[in-house]
Amino acid sequence: MWRKTLVTGGVAAIVLALSAISMGTASAAEASSSKGVMKRSAHSFSAPTVFSPPVAWIERDTPVEVVCFVEGQRAPNSDSMYWYRIRQDHNGSSFVHNDNIAAPPTTRPCPQT
Repeated sequence: MWRKTLVTGGVAAIVLALSAISMGTASAAEASSSKGVMKRSAHSFSAPTVFSPPVAWIERDTPVEVVCFVEGQRAPNSDSMYWYRIRQDHNGSSFVHNDNIAAPPTTRPCPQT
């Protein structure tokens, strides 16, 4: 009897753990898949600073996938230190300054690396 309870409890714990993992993965994927749009034409950069190598020139009204945001260099003539990590079809991941993008208000901070 004791052995049957132990096995059943173990199976239930595994099912609950797998369920929690799959729900967490879905939430993370949804959070990293927000749509934004460029408010003005601007470069995207390889790091959250205008001194990093530019990755792409992105035209105004271009839709972009917004991944997360970080604090970085305050851009010239700006009060903001926030940059958004974005993804585009062929350019991979890069950063756009807060002044240049309309990002969803639900965008989350980038994980610390």
